[in-house]
Amino acid sequence: GAEVASRTQVTRILKDEAGRAVGAVLRDLESGEEIQARAHRVISCTGVWTDDVSHLADTDGGLSVLASKGIHLVVPRDRITGDSGLFLQTERSVLFFIPWARYWILGTTDTPWELDRANPVATARDIQYVLDHANEVLTTTLTRDDVVGWYAGLRPLLQPGTKDGTDSAKVSREHTVASPVPGLTIVGGGKLTTYRVMAKDAVDFALGEQAAELPSITDQI
Repeated sequence: GAEVASRTQVTRILKDEAGRAVGAVLRDLESGEEIQARAHRVISCTGVWTDDVSHLADTDGGLSVLASKGIHLVVPRDRITGDSGLFLQTERSVLFFIPWARYWILGTTDTPWELDRANPVATARDIQYVLDHANEVLTTTLTRDDVVGWYAGLRPLLQPGTKDGTDSAKVSREHTVASPVPGLTIVGGGKLTTYRVMAKDAVDFALGEQAAELPSITDQI
């Protein structure tokens, strides 16, 4: 059966004498204890930390991703008259209004993020961008005083040969799977709405020829 180790950090990908990935060194972040976990195959699905796994495996042949930040604003339900969600195209991303309990969720942005990947934040510019675009289609006018909350996330966008400063709105939302060293499978890119397909592709890729006999069915359940 599968086991999940929470609050655990991978510090190194283990390799055998032939250079094949055979597990990982794990650090329990509560006790500080380090253990070695052995595996026939290692799969990395680490989002905006994808590049870091390649470094842990001492290879530069893995996937490279760009962290693209998107934010959402939370405003009281009575500030916008309506019951249905709305999606519009902007010059950089999409603008959506999603009714949620006593609130509306408004988003989103698409900007590169190069600071702490564990703690993306909404800047004043991000918030004003969403408000300005929302006000273009509303009969009411929303201000910063109407914003009762915000949250931010990072998209792991594939960078096939791109340079620093790439416009994240133009980078692919597709995903791909690679094996920078034997025994190690890395899946990068993609988005929340395609996570089942990403899982199937990663598992089938890791199993190789065995996938023909026992293909993953996660995208069908």
